[in-house]
Amino acid sequence: MSTAEPLLLYIETSTEVCSVAISSSDVVLYRKIVREPKAHARIIAPMIEDLFKEVGFGIEKCDAVVVSEGPGSYTGLRVGVALAKGLCFASGKPLISVGSLDLLANLASDIVLSQESYQEYSGVESIVPMIDARRMEVYTATYTKDAQRLTPVEAMVVDENSFADLLSKGVTLFCGDGSAKVSTIIDHPNAKFLSIDSIAEGMVKRAVTKFREGLFEDVAYFEPFYLKDFIAGVSKRGPLNMKSR
Repeated sequence: MSTAEPLLLYIETSTEVCSVAISSSDVVLYRKIVREPKAHARIIAPMIEDLFKEVGFGIEKCDAVVVSEGPGSYTGLRVGVALAKGLCFASGKPLISVGSLDLLANLASDIVLSQESYQEYSGVESIVPMIDARRMEVYTATYTKDAQRLTPVEAMVVDENSFADLLSKGVTLFCGDGSAKVSTIIDHPNAKFLSIDSIAEGMVKRAVTKFREGLFEDVAYFEPFYLKDFIAGVSKRGPLNMKSR
């Protein structure tokens, strides 16, 4: 496979949805998606094995491995990145990372800009992807409707006044698994909500660009972007209750 049309393997585990895919340049050839909470460590490696069986080749034919870097589920990110790094170490392939909010923004932007959805989303000026944290907290950032990030990634506790300035300027599309709980709090005529999963296809555009520009991670030292520290708490049922998002 020439570098003009890189063959890339994708691993996405930043939320409760696990997905893997293979693309030739920006065309997705094969994909697998499993929606099973707290199952990352058990299912993601078999998903990749099944994917390779379907396509009839292994990691040796791929030009790079792409992984979602976070923020998101602590356990999911740790499992996904560890697997991606293991594949890269074993095969000598380069590693590419794509932000978890970036991939959500890309998925939403494709919907907003598509001809099929033009009438429904024609007024959208901003996209705000959200990944669920704890309680009323989300990981989020603000993007243009063509998925260019405008603000830093942050952990935000959402209330009825959140995003008031942004909403006053135009229609804002909230998306991702964190947007569902936000829809019960933010009541504004310019607020739209889109239910989409975090899936590997959202990484394709940025990953292909990074590959062509040679923007690879140091496999030995790359770590997920957790954004927040891991929290260990005392459980009522036992001596240690590990909590994280």
